[in-house]
Amino acid sequence: MTIRAVLFDWGGTLVRDDSLVVTRPAGAVAHYARQTLSLALRDSDFDQAFQSVLPAYTPGQTLTAPRLDRLVDGAFRQLGWSLDAADIEDCSRLFFEEATSTQELFDDARAVLASLRYRGYRIGVVTNAIFSGHLFLPRLTELGIAGYVDAVITSGDIGRGKPDPAPYRAALKLLGVDSHEAVFVGDSLDSDIAGARAAGMRSILVDRRGKKREGAGYLVVQHLGSINDFLGEGLLQRHGAAAPGGGEAT
Repeated sequence: MTIRAVLFDWGGTLVRDDSLVVTRPAGAVAHYARQTLSLALRDSDFDQAFQSVLPAYTPGQTLTAPRLDRLVDGAFRQLGWSLDAADIEDCSRLFFEEATSTQELFDDARAVLASLRYRGYRIGVVTNAIFSGHLFLPRLTELGIAGYVDAVITSGDIGRGKPDPAPYRAALKLLGVDSHEAVFVGDSLDSDIAGARAAGMRSILVDRRGKKREGAGYLVVQHLGSINDFLGEGLLQRHGAAAPGGGEAT
């Protein structure tokens, strides 16, 4: 069957480690609260309040997923303040920007995304994150890949995280493809590959150290460029279409 879309995990697949470190972004939110909202809020107090409302997470096991704006709101309420929706959104954006400011693309990521776009594939990102997908849009621009990505879905958007199939299905719906028309690329067997299988998708495991072997229902690659070998000639050659223009994330 023809593959029409390629979906990627974010941290560990397209960008280097994206593990959440709360202290620095919590400090950015506290600074905003002092300067803009005139709240007597110490960095450490907001850090502690945020940590207290952030549920525990075990990769591959935790399926329920919180969303950043609700966590920020909960932390402020715990400290005795109720912020309006606009201020919560501003605080969430600041938190996201600070938390992701050091992320870097893997050397092979931009090239494979550009190749897939040129060859006619729809491209999506499905990631376990407390951040809403819309927060990623300016980050994609900063990384120079906004023109290649059609959709970003996070566990925070859906309320369920990988390996639950729900975020995959939401991304497939946005991309306008069925599960058998898409392949998922990720670096975790327990979250990415298991979830893709649950959603009825074929999958590719990225193991940059070359220690894992292929298993039932998935291939293993060390370099993202190897995805092109899996996809073969691509959609353009099959359908005789002209090269598409760059899209934008939705």
